[in-house]
Amino acid sequence: MSVMGRLRKFFDISDEPRRTRIVLQVLSIVFAASLWLFVTWDGTAPSSRSISVPLMYPDLQDGYSISNAATAVDVAIEGRVDRLALMDKSEITASVSVQDLRPGKYRLPVQLEMPDGVRLSGYSPQIVDVELFRIIERTLRPSLRVVGAMPENLSLGDVSIIPAEVVARGPESLIFGVRRAEVRESVEKLTAGINDDLSVTLAGDGGDVEGILVEPAKVRVSAKLEETIDQKRVPVRVPIEGAPAEGFDIGIVSVSPDMVTLRGRRSSLASVNEIVLDAIDVTGHAEAMNIDVPLDLPVQDITVVSADKVNVMVEFDSAMEAATFLSVPVTVDGRGAYLEWSLEPAVVSVTLERVVSTTEPFDMSRPPLELYVDVTNVVARRLSLPVLARGMSEDLRVLRVEPERVEVSAQIR
Repeated sequence: MSVMGRLRKFFDISDEPRRTRIVLQVLSIVFAASLWLFVTWDGTAPSSRSISVPLMYPDLQDGYSISNAATAVDVAIEGRVDRLALMDKSEITASVSVQDLRPGKYRLPVQLEMPDGVRLSGYSPQIVDVELFRIIERTLRPSLRVVGAMPENLSLGDVSIIPAEVVARGPESLIFGVRRAEVRESVEKLTAGINDDLSVTLAGDGGDVEGILVEPAKVRVSAKLEETIDQKRVPVRVPIEGAPAEGFDIGIVSVSPDMVTLRGRRSSLASVNEIVLDAIDVTGHAEAMNIDVPLDLPVQDITVVSADKVNVMVEFDSAMEAATFLSVPVTVDGRGAYLEWSLEPAVVSVTLERVVSTTEPFDMSRPPLELYVDVTNVVARRLSLPVLARGMSEDLRVLRVEPERVEVSAQIR
């Protein structure tokens, strides 16, 4: 049977009069209720509503900010049904005044402004806790920090960070705790070399500092670990070869600078303990020589930081000859408290030096001087006195006397 057929059968009064009467009664009740609502409802009935309103801080000074503050207020309102139904939350203003307040913590009241036709029945929170602080900026130069154990033979080569400066903006108390700006990368990646955008991290004495805006948040970093470059100070030595003119010896040889600073890979520097320059030939020279000698480095990848040459001064002295005389007697000279003295030892050895003489060699049969001790004004019966020399020609010089002192004892009869 079709739907229309079923409806005709359902409303067929002749077949089912009781069912028809029930349906007509229900329809009458629904129609009457609808008509009553239409006639009696005109939107003036009272009603209530809850609404969340943004909380504003309209007089916050430039350069200041607020933390730990509420951002919204729950407001309960009453009014006519039609008024509340069309009402928007922007019609209610919730605010907290922070005018002329200095940085610090405060408990402040929430102030509400209500529109016409609406009554306030309650709101929460009515008091808010706020912390007021200054916002300041600080410019920092980020540096690259290597994360992980650095191999002994490697160190950072040239590092490029673009831009070279970042600006940190945040609460005054936090900004003052920042000691440095860092970009961080692992040893493994730096060994292969990087050219990446890395995040900037602010660090203080106690660790990373959070809650600060960094602009830009990332910088472009190019870097690579390379074999360690060190510096080392080493002496400079200049060999002298050949013999000077007859009758002359090599005197003072001075090198300026005598120490230089080298820069290079650590492994290369380890094998360099001095720089030995080309030898200077003094054959036949008698007058002082002043020569600039280039610095020749033993390893190519080492450079000299402080100089590219040294100045060598070679001076010449007259040739000297020396002779040692053995068992030279020591005599007593001067008047003391006693008439006779004994010496221990009574003989010593003496070494003399003079300019080389090709015509008059030393006469080793007798020493060309007299050795003595002076007992003038000596009152002690026994003491040690130095051995003195006299009777020498001006071209002689005493190099040493062995022993330099002898024991002098008074002889009493």
